[in-house]
Amino acid sequence: MKLDHTYILPSIFALIVHVVVAFIVMSEWQSSSQRTPPVQVKQRVEATLIDLDSLLAQQKLVDSAAIKKAADKKAAAKKTATKKAADKKAADKKASDKKAADKKASDKKAAAKKAADKKAADKKAADKKVADKKAADKKAAKKAADKKATNKKAADKKSADKKAADKKAADKKVADKKAAAKKAADKKTADKKAAAKKAADKKASDKKTADKKAAKKVADKKSADKKLADQKAADKKAADKKAADKSAADKSAADKKAADNRADKKLADQKAADKKAAQELAEVEQALESLLDEEEAQTDALEQQITNGQAVGSAVSYIKDEIGDKWVRPANARNGMVVELIIYLVPTGEVVNVEVSYRDSSATDAFVSSVVKAVKKVRRFDKLSQLNSVLFDANFRQFTVKFKPEDLRL
Repeated sequence: MKLDHTYILPSIFALIVHVVVAFIVMSEWQSSSQRTPPVQVKQRVEATLIDLDSLLAQQKLVDSAAIKKAADKKAAAKKTATKKAADKKAADKKASDKKAADKKASDKKAAAKKAADKKAADKKAADKKVADKKAADKKAAKKAADKKATNKKAADKKSADKKAADKKAADKKVADKKAAAKKAADKKTADKKAAAKKAADKKASDKKTADKKAAKKVADKKSADKKLADQKAADKKAADKKAADKSAADKSAADKKAADNRADKKLADQKAADKKAAQELAEVEQALESLLDEEEAQTDALEQQITNGQAVGSAVSYIKDEIGDKWVRPANARNGMVVELIIYLVPTGEVVNVEVSYRDSSATDAFVSSVVKAVKKVRRFDKLSQLNSVLFDANFRQFTVKFKPEDLRL
């Protein structure tokens, strides 16, 4: 049988109450017996009827009250525990929410930082990409310009070759035309000579016939007159043909002269075009050469700047080493003292003057004087005489040196 723990405390409490009541009764009884003298009295017995059922009912009420009180206490404890648990749960939830909010804020901040870093990285990459593209475009533009110049040169050469070939063909055509005209003129002359010979032969034959028929002059007079008229007509016809041939020859000569003039004009135009093309090619070549010369000059200037910078740096190191070697540290010199000197030189490297331009508050007179003496002891910076005059005048005719005890090479 399982014991109901809710009745334990009330039972114990009831037992303690009974024990206490019994103890009080016993104590009262003993004290009463000691105080009362043993006198003879008439005994009287007072008795109280105890109702056991009432007592049990009362006890039951007490037990019920104890049970209720325990139950109330338990309920209060449970309620307190529940409230505490709820409060703890609420606190945990609040802490969890705060933690989540903090985490969310942290994540958001990290995300924002990451986004910013990514944005910066993207911008850097984009800037680099733009710079690379710009450099590539510049290189491509230069390459395209070189290619364009090469192509133009090749095209100009091709055009010049074509023009030369066209000129050669035109010259050949003119020569062929001249040869054909000469051949036609020669043929015309030969035909004319043959016609003249034929006419002469015919005239001789006619004369022979006329002489032969002279004897028959009377009989043949009519026939001779007719032949004479025919001969006159033939002569007239030959003269007309000769005049027509002369007119045609004159016209052909005029046409030939006009053709020659046109050919000469075309040749002059071709020469002018060739000259213009050659001039344009020369201008392109000159522009390209100027561009190359300018780029070479820029490269040379940059190399000269680098060389001059190295020479100046080497000379400065040499000057500081020379001053440091000649410097004698005074007894009161301390680290941190600073003095600046203006040194005046001539192109041979000789020191002509030294001035103190700055000294800090800790620099003593002995320290400043020792540095000035060190410069004067050097007297001459021999290696500076090897510099060209422009570089010397720009950097070493008058220059400033800062001197510190702890770092003699500044």
